[in-house]
Amino acid sequence: MENKKSSLYDELPLELLAGFYYEINKNIEKGILSGAMYHEIRLMEQTALKRGISLEYLHDKGPCIIEAEKLLRETTLQP
Repeated sequence: MENKKSSLYDELPLELLAGFYYEINKNIEKGILSGAMYHEIRLMEQTALKRGISLEYLHDKGPCIIEAEKLLRETTLQP
């Protein structure tokens, strides 16, 4: 039997999933994104749970991923 994916988030690497999870939550809290985005949060949480990843891990890993990406961009863009 073929294992069908239920959302785009099922296709994402863990690091990207954690980064999206963190950023969307942060932007909902700031009022930049509406509460309707909680649907996206739930889809990400379902993906994490299917993979056996705790929500605490996503929440804790997200800021680290974002900071690492910022540092990478800064060092890459410098002449």
